[in-house]
Amino acid sequence: MKTSSDAILTTHTGSLPRPDRLAEIHKRRQADEKFDEQAFRHEIEAATVAVVSRQAEIGVSVVSDGEMSKGDYIDYVSWRLGGFGGRTPADSAFYFSDMLDTPELIDFTYRDTNFKLPVCVEEVSYTGHDLVQADITGLRAAIEKSPHQPAEAFLPAVAPGLIAMCFTNRHYSTYEDYVWALAEAMAVEYRAIVDAGFLLQIDAPDLAFGADFFTWMRPEIDRLGLRGFQELSVAAMNRALEGIPAEKVRVHLCWANYMGLHVKDLPLRDVLEPAFGINAMAIGFEAANPAHMHEWQLFEEVAVPNDKVIMPGVIDTKTHVVEHPELVAERIVRYVRLVGKEKVIPGTDCGFGTFVGLGTVHPQAAWRKLESLARGAEIATRRLARA
Repeated sequence: MKTSSDAILTTHTGSLPRPDRLAEIHKRRQADEKFDEQAFRHEIEAATVAVVSRQAEIGVSVVSDGEMSKGDYIDYVSWRLGGFGGRTPADSAFYFSDMLDTPELIDFTYRDTNFKLPVCVEEVSYTGHDLVQADITGLRAAIEKSPHQPAEAFLPAVAPGLIAMCFTNRHYSTYEDYVWALAEAMAVEYRAIVDAGFLLQIDAPDLAFGADFFTWMRPEIDRLGLRGFQELSVAAMNRALEGIPAEKVRVHLCWANYMGLHVKDLPLRDVLEPAFGINAMAIGFEAANPAHMHEWQLFEEVAVPNDKVIMPGVIDTKTHVVEHPELVAERIVRYVRLVGKEKVIPGTDCGFGTFVGLGTVHPQAAWRKLESLARGAEIATRRLARA
């Protein structure tokens, strides 16, 4: 993994807006409707080429495939894991507690979504070998075709603990057994990505969701305790990462990319400390979200381990207001002065295409925000060179 030794490197969380035609096919697929598989594959390939080229052209240093092949960052594993049967609408399965306090936000948040959550009914296995290889091939081809070459590229994959939180277990006798089984299965995908030469990003918002998340998860959280719950998630990730060098892995943490109040989010301190135990070099977290923007001060007290770097979000993914490059630079410099240039790779709070049909930020705003991220990093680089 490259670090910001000279110029400040930039990245983002993974998902980017999908073209309308591709999004429509994803919606049909999620709704279990018929769709043209060949057209689907063609749209994914074309969208991946376009999205990689655009990232590199505007100056994003570490790019992704934009998750063009996925309808969302979690339910995509429905097509890559065996052992699941039956599906329940996401909006009937869980809510965040601040949404229960303000029920009018529920319909607003879940508008136009078709994704449904699978149920574990038998032993979990990994069956997505062809699909992950298609992602790898698509990203590699897109980079080769891009006129501007990125510094590095990554592919996101979901954490075992988050799958366990989202997909109801009706097979394993304990929650722990379920999590371990998911870790063994997802290890296949993790290894494929790293073996292909790309960075692996594990999306692990389960560490931050904690007690605020799904109503049906509350008994497990109460039984294990918040820290015990987080430690199980970290242990599962580390089991799935066995044999993979930490410098090939980055982790994304967040408090969910939804337009709620976020008044019950865990403090960053309660999330970051267990996250430092993950066998990953880079830890990303929300830092532009107004509910957490103040937490840069944590790094006045908490040292980043010698073998870690941080990827603070300096771009908010839940508002159309485009951050001025000077503000982006200010945020970057603040972190660099606290922890050092080589330990900071600024990015976005979350994805810009977390779920098809749930567009919190219009595509035009998303790309303008990424442009501002790149320009802000250039300003920060010059400012730090003069210091």
